[in-house]
Amino acid sequence: MSRLLVIIILCAVRLTAGAQQILVHPYLQPGNAPTLSKEQKVLVWHTDSIPATFFVEFAPGSSLEKARKISTAKISSVQLKLGGKTTNLYRATLMGLQFDTEYSYRVKIDKKIVSAATFTTRTKKTKTRFVVFGDCGTGSPEQKAIAYQVSLQKPQFILVTGDNVYSSGLVSEYQARFFPVYLSPEISPEKGAPLMKSIPFYMLVGNHDVQGNDLDKTPDGLAFFYYNDLPANAPVAELTVQATGKPENVKAFEKATGGRFPRLANYSFDHGNVHITCLDSNPYVNPLDPYLVNWLRKDISASKADWKIVAFHHPGFNSSKVHYDYQQMRLLSPVLEQLGVDMVLNGHVHNYQRTLPLRFAPKKNETGDRYVLTPQGRVDGVFTLDQQFDGVTHTKPDGIIYIVTGAGGAGLYDPAISGKPDLWKHDPQENWVPFTAKIVSDIHSFAVIETDGKKLTLRQLNAKGVAFDEIHLTK
Repeated sequence: MSRLLVIIILCAVRLTAGAQQILVHPYLQPGNAPTLSKEQKVLVWHTDSIPATFFVEFAPGSSLEKARKISTAKISSVQLKLGGKTTNLYRATLMGLQFDTEYSYRVKIDKKIVSAATFTTRTKKTKTRFVVFGDCGTGSPEQKAIAYQVSLQKPQFILVTGDNVYSSGLVSEYQARFFPVYLSPEISPEKGAPLMKSIPFYMLVGNHDVQGNDLDKTPDGLAFFYYNDLPANAPVAELTVQATGKPENVKAFEKATGGRFPRLANYSFDHGNVHITCLDSNPYVNPLDPYLVNWLRKDISASKADWKIVAFHHPGFNSSKVHYDYQQMRLLSPVLEQLGVDMVLNGHVHNYQRTLPLRFAPKKNETGDRYVLTPQGRVDGVFTLDQQFDGVTHTKPDGIIYIVTGAGGAGLYDPAISGKPDLWKHDPQENWVPFTAKIVSDIHSFAVIETDGKKLTLRQLNAKGVAFDEIHLTK
């Protein structure tokens, strides 16, 4: 081969590599590290069909230039062939991380840095600070304003209570309405913030996240399982999300998701003195699946965390008009009460709601061997409310506090009932009593939760960063 031909080939290779388009820039994920026995993180990014050789370097400290020793992450990739287009999805696992430590990382093609940031690993201390919101991925001005305000709160992690993107959970929707907001290079109320470069998102499965499960109609559906890398410590439920379509399409999807589908629909994790269990609550699930409930009992019982929180998308206790009849997750209440759960976090209803601490005994059939779920989806039962708790002077709740924080960016539900308890009523008494302490449904908002040993504080902030609700829990 002549020297001229070699030069031409090398130039062509360089031009090809240089022309590669990064569709989603590198962002941080929790990885499969549920307990505080080991720590790792995963970087995920997505490019077009042009291949490239990436390198990922990381080290303790705020700067790689000052690092004594730089580690290199192992990178894996998979080709996605969706709707006639081929793209490359990359993952790099950052192993052997120390807790309570700041790290720097950079992603390079040859010597060119395509992304660089710092992050702090999970803490083993008894102080935590995290943000919760849901129903967000619309690309709305309110979603961007909230992302900006979240960045000012400096959370250790972010919990998204489902319906991450609208309206069908597609790859194209994530790229248009999710990543541009939470990976925005500009930090402003009008653009969002690059939260995902440094802060891990723990995302839940909502109904819109699984709406595009027919892979023939929506080849880029179920993108939740492409883009998330979460703890894989829960069993696969008997009734779970199904990918449908031609066998070859389903097989390709399952291969590309690398075992994350459908396992990531349920998981749990520890962060400091908080244990959070995340559940799939979509209509296809059986909340009392014996296999899953057995895992749930073991998972929460084994935790020595000061605070035990459960999160799922669809609220069982909701005083809005919208989605009121969907109550099947109430069936889990006795189990959660037995396990000493302190708080349940939900989305689905696009507003903010907080209940009094409550206990709930679902109604059973005549023989007393099973709970009753009406054809409409309602669950009647007996309520016990802690009327003394106010979160200020009385801070030890008797029961579970249920929070709906689903005003993360999508259109609001029932704005007319905001702050008007007379409009929250539903019938009959076996299905609804005045369990709701607060509803704010006319503004977008997000929750900031902080723990300090045996004290937990929840504040709900609007899209301007102003708190309009605050409670304190103590043990």
